[in-house]
Amino acid sequence: MNPRATQRFRRATAVLAIAWALAALAIGVRDQLVVGESPRTPFSYSGVAGRLVVHGVTEDAARAGIDPGDRLLEVNRIPVAAWLRAGRVTLRDEEPDRYRLAKADGRVVEVTLAPLPPGDRPFPLERVFQFLIPAVGVVYLGIGLAVWALRRERREAWALLVFGAVMAAQLLISVPAGTTSSVFVWANMPFIGASAFHLFSVYPLEPPWMVRRPGLRAIPWAAAALLAALTVAEPWLGLPVGVVAGAGFYFAMTTCVASLALVAQERWRRRGDPGVDRADVVLLGAAVSFLPIIALMFVEYLVGMRQPWYVSLIGLAVFPAAVGYGIVRNQLFDIRLVARSSAAYGAVTLALTGAFALTISFADALFARFDVDARTPGFSIVFLFVAILLFNPVRSWVQGLVDGFFDRDRAAYRQAVREISEAMVSMLSVQEIVERILVAVTDTMGVERALVLLLDDERQRFAVAATRGEWDDDVAGFEVAVDHPLCRQLWMRREELTRGDFDDESDPEIRELCRDAFDTLDVELLVPVLYGVDLLGVIAVGRKISGDRLAADDRQLLRTLANQSSIAIENAKAFDEIAKLNETLEARVEERTEELRRTQAQLVQSEKMRSLGQLVAGVAHELNNPIGFVHANLQLLHEYIDKLDASDPRTRERAREAIAKLLARSREGTERVKQIVQDLRTFSRMDQAELQEVDLNQEIERTLGLAEPRLKDRVRVERDFAPLPKVRCYAGQLNQVFMNLVMNGCDAIEGRGTLTIRTRPTRDGVRLEFHDDGPGLPREIRDRIFEPFFTTKPVGQGTGLGLSISHGIVERHGGRLFVESEPGEGAAFIIELPREARAPAATS
Repeated sequence: MNPRATQRFRRATAVLAIAWALAALAIGVRDQLVVGESPRTPFSYSGVAGRLVVHGVTEDAARAGIDPGDRLLEVNRIPVAAWLRAGRVTLRDEEPDRYRLAKADGRVVEVTLAPLPPGDRPFPLERVFQFLIPAVGVVYLGIGLAVWALRRERREAWALLVFGAVMAAQLLISVPAGTTSSVFVWANMPFIGASAFHLFSVYPLEPPWMVRRPGLRAIPWAAAALLAALTVAEPWLGLPVGVVAGAGFYFAMTTCVASLALVAQERWRRRGDPGVDRADVVLLGAAVSFLPIIALMFVEYLVGMRQPWYVSLIGLAVFPAAVGYGIVRNQLFDIRLVARSSAAYGAVTLALTGAFALTISFADALFARFDVDARTPGFSIVFLFVAILLFNPVRSWVQGLVDGFFDRDRAAYRQAVREISEAMVSMLSVQEIVERILVAVTDTMGVERALVLLLDDERQRFAVAATRGEWDDDVAGFEVAVDHPLCRQLWMRREELTRGDFDDESDPEIRELCRDAFDTLDVELLVPVLYGVDLLGVIAVGRKISGDRLAADDRQLLRTLANQSSIAIENAKAFDEIAKLNETLEARVEERTEELRRTQAQLVQSEKMRSLGQLVAGVAHELNNPIGFVHANLQLLHEYIDKLDASDPRTRERAREAIAKLLARSREGTERVKQIVQDLRTFSRMDQAELQEVDLNQEIERTLGLAEPRLKDRVRVERDFAPLPKVRCYAGQLNQVFMNLVMNGCDAIEGRGTLTIRTRPTRDGVRLEFHDDGPGLPREIRDRIFEPFFTTKPVGQGTGLGLSISHGIVERHGGRLFVESEPGEGAAFIIELPREARAPAATS
């Protein structure tokens, strides 16, 4: 069938269904008027498939032995099925009628009672439901018409309209009425099952086998038509009274239950699909509407009840509202929220009702000894008051249990929100923020994968900033422009979007572009990251590993993460800008610092060269004497060697003696040179870069030997050496310190003076003192003596780095260097060293 023919068929059948419901309305109104003018039975009743059960009785009926729960068998010797078909017109005005009833214990009794006069309606519940039940039928028809008007192109809207019209017809004439309405009720009953099967096989989840064989939907319609025809023709076919009506009832109920089971099966099989939330809404609406009716009808048909089954018909209004809501709305509420509340209230109501029923049932045993009748109105009022007081506390307790059962992940979500809120306070990196969001999304919600798109302000495009989970290689390069329809929709709607949210988009180009984005990323949900009016990014979330759909709590968590991340991202961007400014300033400071370092290095080098110059001058002086002496001896040796050829023996002998003396003296000179070079090499330790144990007394002696040219003219050295334990150190570095202190002592002595060097062992190491008898140091100089570049020498004679370098070397050995001095009493530089250096150190 082509689309136009399908639309014409749907319009024609929709008009037929509406006419069917309106005809039922007209018949119901007419029969209500007829019933108001006819005599009534002295008891109220309800029936299912030709079985009538008494519910309310007048005083006369009670005295005659009729009790609620009795089943009516005959009226004036007419079986109830035939009596109902006749429209209850066999009641005789102002004449007694004979009723045959079956009691609960199986006994059959006959009672003769006068009918109630026309217009007398002593049963309030019956009067109320004579208006409420038709009102529910009007709701079915009204919702079906509204949904069909809004979504006329959808087949589920047409199916809901047909189902609503059939249900409306049933409800409009289901109250006690006349002959026509009675036949109409049982002829209409099978079509409830057929229309329910058609609706549930189309919406919300169409089974695959139904897609392949859509003609199967015609089978229930054919069966319903056959049963309806048999119901109308039953008197002429000679069929047993009530058999066809019972078959129609069972067919309708069985088909409805099977249809609901079909929806439940598809919902379980396709859990996680986008249409599952609509299936949840349908199942909840069906459960609230139909299950109580079906249960009560079966109970009344099989065993009878004291209350009429049709009280449950009021709940029927929930079902069309639930289905219509699911068809019209794109984004639905989370059914679990309703389930939790419904379960809590239902459990509390059931508990209190059960307690009341239990109390009433065992009233005689419980209150007999206290002479209290539990059936009295006073007891009922007291119990109702107590139930009202207990309802809220009990409901809160049950609500907690239900929340724990239905939503065990809620606590985990709250914990995740707290953790990420605390973490984002200290996050100043955009990359760290988005990665933390993805960890929270995937680990807490259990989704397969997720990614974050962030706005590139320069290129005006949203690009992938971070991913988590398994993605195709081309997703890393996915980008979307800020003017893309999807971005505009996220910015305008300011809420999370799914692919199905674009099904009703009127512009096909926009619809396809947005769908393509979802298909490319293969995600279920896009959540905007908004800051004020700006769209900063998008969180794309895939499907859950469990196969379940993203529920309302999941979306709430995503919205919370998006809101928190927007603030954190803005803060991080502001921090980045400040960091860039700091980098610029730091670069300038580094440039100036590097210039200072170079200047400092030059000064340090200058100090080294000055010290080296002094050392070299002294060493050169020391080397010059023996070398000059050897040189002079070599010249004399040349002369004496020539004399060895002389003819005079005595001359040759004197030449040999002279040569021997010259060689001996030259050997002494070279030994002196050798000793000076050895002392210099030992002093510097140029070939030793590791810690070694040395005797510091010997090291000081070597230092004094190298400094002797500076000392022997005017400075006398007094040695007060005590035996010292060997110290594990870098001797070459410490020799630099000793040389600097000796040189400074020489410089501090004006004219002639004495340099006293005292060494003592201590409990943990050694103590070395270098005391000169110079003018001493005032306090202001003493406090700054170890500062770099501080010197008391004239310009050009010192850099102020010697003592600073020495102080650093001693500290790196784990010791300390300090000064004790008073003006006019000289200065003492004291070194305290441990027996083993604390850590390796590099000399400056």
